[in-house]
Amino acid sequence: MLFEDLKAFVAVIDHHSLTRAAQALCLTQSAVSRRIQHLEESLDANLFDRTSRPPKATALAHRIYQHAVILLRDAEHLLEVPREGAAPSGPFRLGFTQVVADVVVFDVVMKMKAEFPELEVQLHTHWSSELQQQIHAGSLDAATLMLTSPSRLPEGVTGQFITTLEVLVVQSKRAPLVDSRSDMQALASQPWILNPDGCGYRAALERAIADTGKTIRLSVDTHGTEMQLRMVAAGLGLGLIPRDVLRHSRAVDELTVVEVKSFSLSLDIWLVHPYQQGNLKRAMDILGQTVVDGFVNHQAHTL
Repeated sequence: MLFEDLKAFVAVIDHHSLTRAAQALCLTQSAVSRRIQHLEESLDANLFDRTSRPPKATALAHRIYQHAVILLRDAEHLLEVPREGAAPSGPFRLGFTQVVADVVVFDVVMKMKAEFPELEVQLHTHWSSELQQQIHAGSLDAATLMLTSPSRLPEGVTGQFITTLEVLVVQSKRAPLVDSRSDMQALASQPWILNPDGCGYRAALERAIADTGKTIRLSVDTHGTEMQLRMVAAGLGLGLIPRDVLRHSRAVDELTVVEVKSFSLSLDIWLVHPYQQGNLKRAMDILGQTVVDGFVNHQAHTL
């Protein structure tokens, strides 16, 4: 009711006339007058000086008008949020694993801002497990997950499959630690340079080493793909890296791939989001295509 009363009040101020306001709202003059009176009762204030002809807005009315315009605008935006056909606007909270972010974030931001200038793109980078929790908690609108292949969508979300990444074991070409063809038993005794705990492919490696009866030996535990590969190239330990990322690395010529018997690791990339997208649907559709295109182009440049 307050919403309709405020609309009538703002219309009268904007049109400087009760008659023209009624025409704009497709209401009778008496209906607009009743809404103004109801608003005055709700606010316990006189908004028009009725001793003048026509009635003039009071100074207080002009102050209330400023707040009412903002309130009505925000209310209109609120009503647009659940409508999938509405223009995307407001925050668009996106979560990426670091590997995916390195490939697609620039293109995603440029595409979103070009297509939807009113969209506020907010970026978050974390492990897949954390991003999945944030999707379920409602603190992210979309996220990329890296899941051990073959995989399927987690429960409670929907989305699309993007691509599969092959993860390789690498070592220094100048100072190798193991034979170019080794088994997990040999690799288990060597130091490793890996992402901190929570990384999906580190977890897979830890399980494989545990199957040999040993625990993983960490040489360096750090974020940053390029820094890791520089340390591996210097002979400080073995590393894990997706093949496509390795091809684009500045350290690629200083590294060699280790073929490991009975151990292979592939990760599926998914773009996931809640079932209800509201006015973010159009942005979500373009996001999915941009991420797919980003990996297609990334892989094409490595051929």
